[in-house]
Amino acid sequence: MCPEGNYREQETDNWLEVISKQISFVVEHSFRKSDVAYSLFEGDAHLDSVISFNSHHTLHRRQSGNDNTTSSPTPTGGTTPEFTEQEVSQNHKYYTSTVLRGAADFNSYWDELYDVKHSEPLSGSHRVAVSVPINFNFRFYGHDVSKITIATGGFLYMSPFLHQWLTATQYIAPLMANFDTTLGNESQVLYKDFGHKFVVEWRDIFLQDQNHTEPFSFQTTLHSNGTIYFAYKQIPVEIQSIEKKNHPVKVGVSDAFYIDTIYAVKSQNGSQHRYSDSNEGVQRRTIYEYHRVEVDFTRIQSNSVVILEPLTTCNIAKDCFTCLSQDDNFDCKWCQKVRRCSDGIDWLRQEWRDQGCEIQSSRSNCSYRESQKGASNATIAGVVVAVLILVLLIVGGVWFFYAYTHPTSASGQWMINHRPSEMKAKMNKMKFWKRDTASGEKYRVESTA
Repeated sequence: MCPEGNYREQETDNWLEVISKQISFVVEHSFRKSDVAYSLFEGDAHLDSVISFNSHHTLHRRQSGNDNTTSSPTPTGGTTPEFTEQEVSQNHKYYTSTVLRGAADFNSYWDELYDVKHSEPLSGSHRVAVSVPINFNFRFYGHDVSKITIATGGFLYMSPFLHQWLTATQYIAPLMANFDTTLGNESQVLYKDFGHKFVVEWRDIFLQDQNHTEPFSFQTTLHSNGTIYFAYKQIPVEIQSIEKKNHPVKVGVSDAFYIDTIYAVKSQNGSQHRYSDSNEGVQRRTIYEYHRVEVDFTRIQSNSVVILEPLTTCNIAKDCFTCLSQDDNFDCKWCQKVRRCSDGIDWLRQEWRDQGCEIQSSRSNCSYRESQKGASNATIAGVVVAVLILVLLIVGGVWFFYAYTHPTSASGQWMINHRPSEMKAKMNKMKFWKRDTASGEKYRVESTA
């Protein structure tokens, strides 16, 4: 298996190719030790078996003099002092994050969910998730999501590909931790769809490992424009002190793509065959985490807010010119074969690779493709004109033959009356002279034909 590590964004395609070539070394059902399994509360749900995870994300950390971050000096000492309103902003390529602490307008980011039925499976269980449809397409890393999975562990799982290891990647996590909603009489997980936003609240929930603390209450809000809010009403302990032994602790968002591989199997005579039908071969799916936003734990406290605003990605462009005029933050390319814009790193990575888009899209020039298209259209038009002329010639020839062989017909009489000798005789019998009249008529023509 490829070693885990951080890679510069410019080298993304290179390590993806290396990883793809080494899939055969992936151990079946392998996963990171920090990830835990969840049960999906749906009777007819099918949980796909995940073969492996690879975390080759690029973490975007603030660097001095290299971004637009504004913050106060980092406090020293082992404890976090009380803060007045403070804003910290960072750019993470796919999202910009803003952290507000002690915000005076906290209630503008918090929705009181009155008269909302709590989810029974989520409000009395541990490590359980429920899939819920939403009434709008939420844009997550440029992908339209219409169904999300809410987990008791303080996070949302965003992928349509369902498996047990939901904590690994493809999440929106206001506070992912080992929460157990069976421990508190008032513990609830609630959600409400407002049509233009979707709100999930984890209310009065306790940590299974540290249930001696006061309860936690926090929300996440998904807006129809792709903006995400994390609002923390009650955080009784420092996030960095939460136990990580039995459950990962994360605050932020993450995304990944999948690579499916069908391996050869041995036949009865011992020879190797590669099958295109996954029912005959062995199909393995590897999940590659390509990006993650991690919010600093020390900035999360009661009455704090995190705002994640999406940046423009390649895969939202629907035509070539829009694709190539996207922000320079991404190396957007248009692949005519699949009629899609991408930098090669999104949920459809495998299609992009298998259809040869990395090669075909190297000539990222819409004018070239349009000129090729224009030349093709001109060729088609020329062929159509040539065919029309040929048809006219054939029809004219057939008419001439018919008129010549049938002189008593209307066509034959017309051709006789308009033969060259007749037309010349008519011209000879015409008289022309010039005159000036009040009406302005200058010429008069008479014919005795």
